Amino acid sequence: MTVPTVLRAALFSKAREFGLAPLLSLPDGSVADLQTGYIPLLVNFSFEDKAAKGLRKLKDQTEPEPAVYFSALEVVRDNPALLLSGETGSGKTTFAKHLAFRLVSGGYSPLPLSRNDHGAVHSENWDLDDVLPLYVPVVAGKTLATLLEDTLPGLARALSDGACAASDATLLLILDGVEATGTGGISLLNEALLLQAHHPGVRLLALGEASVVKGWPMPQGLVRHDLLPLLGVQRRQAAAKLAGLDLEATGIALGTAAANPAQFAMAMIGGDAGETAEAAADSWLLKVAGDKQTANFLCGLAFDALTGKLDDPGVMPVSRVRQLLAARHLASQAAEEAVRPFRTEPALWAPVLKSLAARLSGSDRAVSLIEALISGEGDDVLRGGLLAADIITGPGALRDRIAALLLAIIGDGALTAPEREKAGRKLSVWGDPRDLEALADVPGGSFTFGSNTHPNSAPPHRAVVGDFRIGLYPVTNASYGTFIAETGRPWRSPDGFSEDRRNAPATDLTWRDACAYCDWLTDRWRDAGRIRADEIVRLPSETEWERAARGDQPDYGDETIVYPWGNIWRDDAANSEEAGFNNTCTVGLFPKGRSPYGCYDMAGQVWEWGTTLWGEDMATPSFTYPYADDGREALDAAPSIRRILRGGCFSSGKLKACCTYRGSLEPDGFWRGNGFRIVIAKAARHGGWR
Repeated sequence: MTVPTVLRAALFSKAREFGLAPLLSLPDGSVADLQTGYIPLLVNFSFEDKAAKGLRKLKDQTEPEPAVYFSALEVVRDNPALLLSGETGSGKTTFAKHLAFRLVSGGYSPLPLSRNDHGAVHSENWDLDDVLPLYVPVVAGKTLATLLEDTLPGLARALSDGACAASDATLLLILDGVEATGTGGISLLNEALLLQAHHPGVRLLALGEASVVKGWPMPQGLVRHDLLPLLGVQRRQAAAKLAGLDLEATGIALGTAAANPAQFAMAMIGGDAGETAEAAADSWLLKVAGDKQTANFLCGLAFDALTGKLDDPGVMPVSRVRQLLAARHLASQAAEEAVRPFRTEPALWAPVLKSLAARLSGSDRAVSLIEALISGEGDDVLRGGLLAADIITGPGALRDRIAALLLAIIGDGALTAPEREKAGRKLSVWGDPRDLEALADVPGGSFTFGSNTHPNSAPPHRAVVGDFRIGLYPVTNASYGTFIAETGRPWRSPDGFSEDRRNAPATDLTWRDACAYCDWLTDRWRDAGRIRADEIVRLPSETEWERAARGDQPDYGDETIVYPWGNIWRDDAANSEEAGFNNTCTVGLFPKGRSPYGCYDMAGQVWEWGTTLWGEDMATPSFTYPYADDGREALDAAPSIRRILRGGCFSSGKLKACCTYRGSLEPDGFWRGNGFRIVIAKAARHGGWR
């Protein structure tokens, strides 16, 4: 049996209309439609991420190769339930409508696609047959059932009458603009996943504004990826194909701001380099308005459209264009007038105020804007301070006030995780005032060790450790970078010395790298009097690590996982897969997840090296439980013998980002999800370290 003919015809009719919709005005005055003007988009998921998640051995290469990225189309193909996020103007809606159009217009043929600016080209493939797209624009306050009925009356009845269930066809439900519902978007996504569970022939693609959806805890089964800005090679190819422009020769649209698809279009039409969004907007406005009076009218119109005062959604439908023109309109208004809409819709208006600040840069009015942002109380002030951090241009008393707000955001776990991540990066550049080499005192004694929640961690039993101190945080790029600078040891981290990543965990290092750091820090801290002559810095044993992570928490049963904060999973407590970062972040961003001894990031963030041996088989440990004095702490084991990793990392789900799950890796292996934290203990504990 096939999908009902009427339903198929309705889906095809709606999707075909997208192909003829105007997409891009060209410099000669002509218009490219969606069918001809679409530029394939890439996402922040690389071939390396997929292949062993970036795992490398020391002998494999001395430097990491440039990332080669998957396309948005390919991650839709590979994930039955996907959330694509991007900034305003990143091409989310264009991609969704183009996908729908192509699926009903003969599908996709393999075509070569540039994957980075270093010359990597691979064919883009789509190998799913008979996929029927249903494009649904999300409207605030409406349930999924209402949205579906409004978009395609009778769909629910068709899904439930058995005809679709018996079909080989797949329905691709495309929910565009899920950020429109605010925090209600999480419920909407759960409704869609429930629909998918009841109808296996349904696939889900949701699209949302990154600044909003990155703060949502991801429902189980939903994968999230971010759209990337346009590569330089993509812009050159698109300009040559669509407008016959040679961007290298003309200097048009290759600037940093023109990597945003909406701003690329504006720069190309206006003949601007695209170094700043404001210059691109001004050149575009001059071209389309023709005179100052008309330009001012259009800017006021854009402001009204953005504030919801206009009923016609077709007036300047691209949100990024509205934002840039609204900023130009506000340049003649009082600071309080500009900040007011930001208080109620920060995600929508933050780009407006950043653009406004760029226009006011260096003036007293820029200072007034910052003062208005950090006036008030509660989350409004914290969120205003976060935006002000992007606006302020130099050190001084005002920046010190903003830095205090950023520190409060991180320390209190305030706002959303993406907002805290942004605060952490800014503090890294300005100088993070926290003691990121601080230690926690962990008392010795007998405690419950292990769990029956995974065979490799079983059985739970009693283990004994002595007193020790352990790092409150994983070792950071700043600390490890000092070691590299003094010793000249090779380090393959692509962002280890980035200014905005100094307070993130050091990664891309082997077990031997971590041990060498411990040796170096032992001498350094002895000389400074921070540790005694009979103490050393080293990696934690497996028992020490778990003791620091779980404290005196008992075994709660075979089905209950132990986390540093307790036995029930908490959203916003760990940089795990559920957080959606797919990368390390500033240490200490998840204070809800602190261990009983105050340690941060012991679930998620980075897999942490330990001293304990695992064995040679990746799947099954040679050194099983109960923990014993059976040579598993030998420091001179063969290179083929894997060492324990604990805690999970940013791509680990909540089943692994916990106190008891055991990972492992060869001592010469490394990748961007491996780090470590240090222990201070007496040198004799394991028969010496060096």
